Amino acid sequence: MEKNYNAELDFILEELIKEYENMNKGVQFYAEEESLSTNEKITELVANKFGLKDWEINVLYYTLLLDKYIKSIDPLTISLEGLVFRNNGGYVQRVITQTKETERLEAIQNDFKKYSFGLMIFTAIVAVGTLISAWFFAIEIYRYYLE
Repeated sequence: MEKNYNAELDFILEELIKEYENMNKGVQFYAEEESLSTNEKITELVANKFGLKDWEINVLYYTLLLDKYIKSIDPLTISLEGLVFRNNGGYVQRVITQTKETERLEAIQNDFKKYSFGLMIFTAIVAVGTLISAWFFAIEIYRYYLE
């Protein structure tokens, strides 16, 4: 069974948004304290919440980087596309939307099959009626010239 990391990816984007908001709020009063980088903070949060290994978290970062939702991994910064994507629901919402779209297309295909079968039956009935009328007119023409 393959693992789905959509919730983890959304969590990383959400934490990046929070970190970005907090970064510009004010100055640090205790400059001698060694603060963690954004990458380290979010890695720690993801590891604590989801119990992921470091290599899994790195794969998530690279996935976000390839999807262009983060600008860089070191320093870990979110991109404008990442902000917009997360505000639109993120990975979880994208899966829900794709599932709904797939169901809608399947419903359209089923309706199309149903209507095409009905159209085929109608065409067959019209063809049989046309053959009957052709035979009738052929017989009438034959009678007309025979008499």
